[in-house]
Order: sequence, then C-alpha cells, then structure tokens
Amino acid sequence: MAEFHVFKNPEELSQAAARLFIDCAREAIDLRGRFIVALSGGSTPKRLFQILSEDRHRQAMPWDRTIIFWGDERAVAPSHEWSNYKLAQDHLLAHVPVHEKNIFRIQGERGAKIAAEDMLQNMLSIFDDQGVPRFDLALQGMGTDGHTASLFPGTNALASTDWVVPVIDPPANPKVDRVTITLPVLNAARLSLFLVAGQGKRHIISEIRNDPTAPTRYPAASVTAEKTVWYVSEDAFDSTSARIAH
Repeated sequence: MAEFHVFKNPEELSQAAARLFIDCAREAIDLRGRFIVALSGGSTPKRLFQILSEDRHRQAMPWDRTIIFWGDERAVAPSHEWSNYKLAQDHLLAHVPVHEKNIFRIQGERGAKIAAEDMLQNMLSIFDDQGVPRFDLALQGMGTDGHTASLFPGTNALASTDWVVPVIDPPANPKVDRVTITLPVLNAARLSLFLVAGQGKRHIISEIRNDPTAPTRYPAASVTAEKTVWYVSEDAFDSTSARIAH
C-alpha cells in the first residue's frame, strides 16, 4: 500500500524530499555501488532541485556515482522552456559535480520516436540484461488529470509493455509530442516518490487513497512500485476523508 505523508507547505515537502533523495542514494550505493534515478519535470520538483544544489546537500550526495535519467520529456530542444532537462540543468545539474557521462537526457529535439529509441538504448547500456530496469528512485509528479510522467488517461501508452514509448499528440498542455517510460518500469522502481501540491489535485488524492477503482481513471494511481511514497502538501490533502494512509 502506498504511504502518504502530509506537509504544511511545498517548502517543507521539498526539504523532506531532499532528505529522502539523499538517503535513497546512500543506501543504493552501499548495496549496489551506484544510484540510478529518474527525474521528473513540472513545477513541484524545481524547489527540490534547488535544495539539492545547496552546499550542505551537494556535499552529502554521492554525485560521482549517481546516474540520471528522466521519466519523460517533451519533443523540444534542451534549451526550450518546456524541456524537463532544462529545468533540472538550470536548478540542479549545473551546480553539482555529477559526471556528464552519467547524464542520459532524452533527446526530444530529434522527435519523439527517435528520442524514445535512443532512450531505450541508453537504458540497455546501464541496466544490461537485468530484465525490466529497476530505478533506485523514480521521482514523479501528478497533473490535475491524474497523469504521471507522460502517461495520460485513456492513451495507448498505459497498456504498453515496452520500457519507453513515444506519445504522439497527447491530451496535454502544452500540446507537444512526448517520450515517456511506462508503467512496467515505474512499477519496477525500488522507490517511487510522488511530490504533489495544490488544491486542484485534492479530489484526485482523495480518490487514490480511498477508491479502489481510481487506477482505472488516474494513471498515477496505477503506480505500485516496491515502495510508493506520496509527499503531499496540506492544500492537496483532504484530512476529513474516512481512510488515511500514513
């Protein structure tokens, strides 16, 4: 069962997420010698990235053994304002000593189909023949329609067994083609961490917590990793609901 942790505001949420990020990295390196993370885009992770780039956290992170992927990307250039890579680059990667060879951005500027093929090859090069890739941490958000990564309600990508797929003409804003990892990969992660803030997502969080049919409507509710944790701000959490998971 997913764990829900509620924070007073997005700042407290982000600070806690940074601590968990570092703890997850250290544990992965102790056990397997490297930390492989899939970053997310959207507005909520921005503050987390900034916190991780601060001196006290930058020095605590084993960046030299960290390998970075993204859960999804838009078919745009890395310098474009819509680029998930640009968000991470501007607020995190440019400020920490991570090896360039360990950064596997999705090359959205090549178009969604080619970018998906390239990402698959990068994943194969890192995960070898271990079966479905197992990220140590998959950082995730959730849209107001319940999507996560670029897995949108009612789209074919939800049923895919491929590791990564192009998403053409998605029901999204901005309406641009995308590349996304799929549910089999998200569900194979050792830790899936959702960061959710905003009153507009409160009704979806309530349904995910309380309604067993929620996965039929909201892709985010279909994520059942080895450990799935939701960090939610108070404005996105309905504390009056009958069932509360901690």
